[in-house]
Amino acid sequence: MKKPLMLTALGLAACVMSAGLLAAQDPVVGSNDPESLFTSKDPKLNTNKQAAMHIMRDLLEAGHWDEAPKWLTEKYIQHNPCCANGRQTVMNFFGGRGNPRPIPNKNSWATKVVSVVAEGDYVTVAVVRECADPRTAGKTYTTTWFDMWRFVDGKADEHWDFGTVAGQGNPADCARVGGAGGAPPAGGRGQR
Repeated sequence: MKKPLMLTALGLAACVMSAGLLAAQDPVVGSNDPESLFTSKDPKLNTNKQAAMHIMRDLLEAGHWDEAPKWLTEKYIQHNPCCANGRQTVMNFFGGRGNPRPIPNKNSWATKVVSVVAEGDYVTVAVVRECADPRTAGKTYTTTWFDMWRFVDGKADEHWDFGTVAGQGNPADCARVGGAGGAPPAGGRGQR
C-alpha cells in the first residue's frame, strides 16, 4: 500500500515540476540595433542582407510597396500558401493594407529582429512573435518567426516562411498580439 502511494506522490511531483519548467520559457528578445544585423564584410552577403533589411523595414513594416521593384524580382517565387507567386501579386497582397507609414529610424523598428544569417544566395531573418496564450486568457508568450529569401543580383527571387492556412483543424499561426501591420488577414497569415 505504501509503495503505490509513494509512486503516485512521485508522479504528481514530477508533473507539477515539469509544468513549472514548461511555463518558465525565457522570452524571445530582439536586437536593440536591428540594422547592424544586416551587414557583412563579404560584399555579396552584405548586398543581400541590405536588400533583406529593406524588405523587412521599408516594405513589410512601413508598407512602401511601391518600392518593391528595387528589392524583389518580377517572378518572385512565394512558398507561403496564402500568397501566390509574382512581385505584382505580393505588392497587391501587402499593399492593400493601408497607407505607407514612415520608414522607422535605425533603432525604432516595431519588428523585433533576433538574428540575420546569410550564406551564399540565402538570407534568413528571425523575429520575435508575440502570441496570445491559449492556455491562459489574457496571457501572452513569445516565439520566433522566420523569413528566408534566395537572392539573385541583389533582389529577392524566392521566399519561405512559417505561413500556414487556418481552418479545417489547422489553427492560425498564432493569435498575434499588437505589432506593426495589425491583425492577420482573414484566412491567412499576417506577416507584420
